[in-house]
Amino acid sequence: MCRQRHTVALPIMMKLSDMCVRAIRILPCSNLKYDGLAAGKGVVIAQNEQEAQQALSDMLVGEAFGKGKVVIEDYLEGPEFSFMAFVDHNRVYPMPLSQDHKRAYDGDKGPNTGGMGAYTPLPFISAEEEQWAKEHILQAVADAMVKEGKPLTGVLYGGLMKTADGIKVIEFNARFGDPETEVVLPLLKTDAFTVFHAIATGVILDNIAWHQQATVGVVLASKGYPGGYTKGAEITGTDSFDGLILHMGTKYQDGKLLTNGGRVLMCIAHGDDVRQAQKKVYAEIEKIHCTNLFYRKDIAHWAL
Repeated sequence: MCRQRHTVALPIMMKLSDMCVRAIRILPCSNLKYDGLAAGKGVVIAQNEQEAQQALSDMLVGEAFGKGKVVIEDYLEGPEFSFMAFVDHNRVYPMPLSQDHKRAYDGDKGPNTGGMGAYTPLPFISAEEEQWAKEHILQAVADAMVKEGKPLTGVLYGGLMKTADGIKVIEFNARFGDPETEVVLPLLKTDAFTVFHAIATGVILDNIAWHQQATVGVVLASKGYPGGYTKGAEITGTDSFDGLILHMGTKYQDGKLLTNGGRVLMCIAHGDDVRQAQKKVYAEIEKIHCTNLFYRKDIAHWAL
């Protein structure tokens, strides 16, 4: 079992190397996570021991994501969400809560992806729950890192879950989350350079201001993603889009905009609330035409 040195709400976990694959018995509904970079696809929720053994074999013996280890955690149930913060040693400046959608297809079905969309804010997390998570998770981690002589300067990403037993930690990253950042940072009211420079140089910020709007972002991906896909399909209509378009996998060639990756575009719209932002972004996406793109039609469904 992994030793828990600080009082942060973590699931019970253990870490395995390839020597353990055939020796360990995995309980049904366990979370198996590759302990390393996996482009957002290194998590398997095993429904039975056979699925668990196959996932372990793929990750550790087959080295699907490279040589590494796998973390096995208790299965937790509830809506996941992301809580990011700018951190400078003990100073924690929270960003708006957000939620991404990892599964490829509507209804949270299909394989895991790098993220098919995201939105903010989250009506199912109360102000009291948000404050608790800030104090008992993000602030606690920042304080612990300072105590251990390894202070963080940058961004702390908390992948959290609201369970029947309270908010629990799924994962941490020392970076922005994708695609959550794409819907959170457009709400930043304070000048971005001012924030980044202050965090990098240790200047104390009195406050970081955010626009009080809802944002919904939808990823347009190449058909076949996250599996095999073709490139080079022409995209038209982006000039007519009323909102923000972020290019994730495109290229210009001979005066044409072409697909050039798995996740191709992220289309973003604002609104007074999540429903309005969702309605707008999907209406605007209708203006974009490409024969080789698909997207989820239910981004932000947890909030509606």
